[in-house]
Amino acid sequence: EIGSDTLSQLIEKLANSGSPVNCIVYDPFLPWVVEVAKNFGLAIAAFFTQSCAVDNIYYHVHKGVLKLPPTQVDEEILIPGLSYAIESSDVPSFESTSEPDLLVELLANQFSNLEKTDWVLINSFYELEKE
Repeated sequence: EIGSDTLSQLIEKLANSGSPVNCIVYDPFLPWVVEVAKNFGLAIAAFFTQSCAVDNIYYHVHKGVLKLPPTQVDEEILIPGLSYAIESSDVPSFESTSEPDLLVELLANQFSNLEKTDWVLINSFYELEKE
């Protein structure tokens, strides 16, 4: 609630100063920003700052297609959109947290309200992620 209230106050302050906000570009790790923007009738763009390949993995975790962390060390993982399997060692590591399920939920939750956004911006370029 603190983030929502603070952002709402900033939007109102800017509107009252003659510099109204027309669009918010937000990091999907803060999904509450979408509701604030919509309450003010603002356009909204989700900006994914991680690589497109990593976002693809988290998206499919969110949809229930993939499970993270992998259950077997030598497991090959098929990711929709890729023409080849990747090794379990290629997926993001969750060894640094004592509660990997909470981290996976947080990472996958960034896709929870993308259908409410006007645009989705992805950090990528063709030569890096041709496939």
